[in-house]
Amino acid sequence: MEAPKQSDLSFDAWPFYWLIRANVRYLDALNSALEGTGLDPSSWRVIMVLAENHWLSVSELASQANTKLSTMTKTVNRMKADGLVTTREGTVDRRVTEVTTTAKGRALAPIANDAAQHVYTRAFGRMSESSAALLNELLSELADNLR
Repeated sequence: MEAPKQSDLSFDAWPFYWLIRANVRYLDALNSALEGTGLDPSSWRVIMVLAENHWLSVSELASQANTKLSTMTKTVNRMKADGLVTTREGTVDRRVTEVTTTAKGRALAPIANDAAQHVYTRAFGRMSESSAALLNELLSELADNLR
């Protein structure tokens, strides 16, 4: 598929416009849902990813949370200071820092999940399962194309 010329498109006919708009609204909704939990979207991602993985390196955590390594390092350091995660030297490579949640961090997992469910329901509640599946398929293809 050939890219249309910018002169042929209005700003709202550009697919990336809608991706950014959806992302901004998603982050606004997530921030709102997380209000009062002690979590922000970055720490929410860490809690959710680590709920499925006992220990991850900071770089693996950044990759799974779709975050830059430098941003994840700052987030982990802040969460460590707040007692939500702990770190250790890598078991395979001592130069690697591995991260896991503390009991305090694990206690936030159900709260984080509830916030995510609220946002998910808001975003997809009126969308058919087939539309949601198609959206996932298309976004996955787009991400692969940009890799």
